[in-house]
Amino acid sequence: MATIRTENERDLVVEADLSDLQAFIDEAERNLDDYKDEISVIYDKMPKFDYIYFCFYAYSTYRLLESTLNFDTSKVGHIRVSAPDAFFYAFYGMIATLHTQAKMQENKGS
Repeated sequence: MATIRTENERDLVVEADLSDLQAFIDEAERNLDDYKDEISVIYDKMPKFDYIYFCFYAYSTYRLLESTLNFDTSKVGHIRVSAPDAFFYAFYGMIATLHTQAKMQENKGS
């Protein structure tokens, strides 16, 4: 499981690896309606930052991280995800799949 640590009073560091991805998938699939807007933003913006430089906090796309890893961002000013490059690429693949699922759900409801 990922490690969450405070680097100073305003910065939170999430240390994750590929083994943490299943937890993200499980949380997102259980609550896809809650995360669909966040997933859409990540899907759109992450490639523009070469995937590994994406800032979850800048785009307010940290709720999935918070819920999955059980931490609270209300008292920090910045979140940094420290993970191998493969984590970010695999995470984006997961986000792309969830984005497609959310769009299909949305189209069925129309």
